Order: sequence, then structure tokens, then C-alpha cells
Amino acid sequence: MAIHDSLSKNQKIQATLHRDVRAICSETCHFLGLEITKPAMEIIAELVYKKLSVYGADLEAFAKHAKRSTINTEDVKLLVRRNTSLKAHLNSIAPAPGSVVKDKRRKTVALPVVRQTETPAKPKEVEKEDTTITMTNKPDEIEQMAIDDTIDLTFD
Repeated sequence: MAIHDSLSKNQKIQATLHRDVRAICSETCHFLGLEITKPAMEIIAELVYKKLSVYGADLEAFAKHAKRSTINTEDVKLLVRRNTSLKAHLNSIAPAPGSVVKDKRRKTVALPVVRQTETPAKPKEVEKEDTTITMTNKPDEIEQMAIDDTIDLTFD
């Protein structure tokens, strides 16, 4: 036990990771009926340690970029954004904060329908709410244009 106490924090983390990787490798190989050498387990442990170090630095950078000192679930989801199955699993465990509550509704504004009973001999100007509309079409065409020209104002 005295050997473990003399190690630095980083060395303790590496030793613990190596021990856990060896245990996982041994259990998995026993379950699959395979054999693995000790140097292969050590290489796997080193690769896992280096990958976790990179992940830690990336998570810190994501939180710092968002002007936060705490890493949250959104940072982890950003880290695994290219792994679709892992991202889907994380989204099922911890959905995005706004996705559950947010209800997007479409807001539409319809143009007023201007009806004309007679076909004019010459263009006629109709004033409506500070706008001037010149009508030269037949009544059915005007009604169809007013129906087709619905303006969709969707706010995100």
C-alpha cells in the first residue's frame, strides 16, 4: 500500500485505469473464449488513457467557449456528435433542455381577399389600409391570387 501512496495523482489515475482495463480484457476474453497477452492489455490501457486525456481537454474547451467553468451534458453531446448511436443513447438518457418544453407553432398571416363583382372596363384602384392595389384581372383570378398568396411568418 505504501507504493500507491508515493505516486502522484496522475500516476494513480493511470494505475487505476490499467487495473480496470486488465479486468475488462480478462473478463471479455474469458466470456468469448479468447486469450490476450499482457502487453496487448497494456497497449489498450495506454490508448484508453490518451483518448480520455484528449476528451477531457475537448470538454474543458467546450465549456470555456460557452463561458462556463462547469462541463455539462451539452458539452458531452457535442463531444460525441459524430458517433450517431452513442449520441442517440445520450439523447434518450438526457434530452436537450429545450426539446421537451419547447412547442413550436406556426404563425401565419393571410392577405385580405378583395372581391370584385363586375369585370372592369379599365384598371381600377382600390385603397385598403394605406396600400393601393391595381386590379386588372378577372374576379375569379383575383380571388385565387388572394388565396394562393398567404404569407407564412414562422419565427424560430
